[in-house]
Amino acid sequence: MITGDDFGLSRTINEAIEAYHRAGALHQASLMVAEGHVDYAAEIARRNPGLRTGLHLTLCHGRATETSALTDEHGRFTGSPALAGLRYAFDWRLHEPLRLEIRRQFERFVALGFPPTYWDGHTHLHLHPLILHLTLPIAQEFGFKFTRVMREPGPVALIPWIFQRLSSIAIPALQRARIGYADRVFGLRATGRMTESAFQEAVRCANGLTEIYFHPGAESSPPDPQRIVDLLQA
Repeated sequence: MITGDDFGLSRTINEAIEAYHRAGALHQASLMVAEGHVDYAAEIARRNPGLRTGLHLTLCHGRATETSALTDEHGRFTGSPALAGLRYAFDWRLHEPLRLEIRRQFERFVALGFPPTYWDGHTHLHLHPLILHLTLPIAQEFGFKFTRVMREPGPVALIPWIFQRLSSIAIPALQRARIGYADRVFGLRATGRMTESAFQEAVRCANGLTEIYFHPGAESSPPDPQRIVDLLQA
């Protein structure tokens, strides 16, 4: 599965996702339902019915559906995933606003006309233990069956280790809830710099059900869509 993240964040990203999909180089896109270009993203998805669209749950470094204790006066979350994660973990007063925000994002996704497919998280904050605990019953209620866990092989490094540890903690709960996930996911180590060589290495290391995600329209040296198609067909 080739996924484009941050669908709805900007016109440039939306158009890049459509271009990659039409070239056969992208299968699905993760939608930020509270961002300013979400309606255009939904329009793109409607005219490309083969593009599977999922929810990109956003709880930091983005816009909320409503202003609340989670946001500033403009409805924006804190920009730091680490700071957001610590606030959510240690301030019990945020737990109910967080649950309500998660629900509103799922509701808005469905209200846009999308069927329940999969969800993941902006900056992978959906793997935060509290967020996962709050999200699972909501995702099940709406019929979602798949999410993203971070299991990317490679040399030991702090950020990949943190997310692999969070994924290991999440997996038993996902299994109990009968939520599926890929065997391997590539994109974390090359975030913002998914070059052709990084993509080629991900394809080479693919094993079982594999997801490769990147950020069309926001990468510094993005792979050419036709090269992605060639690598997938090789």
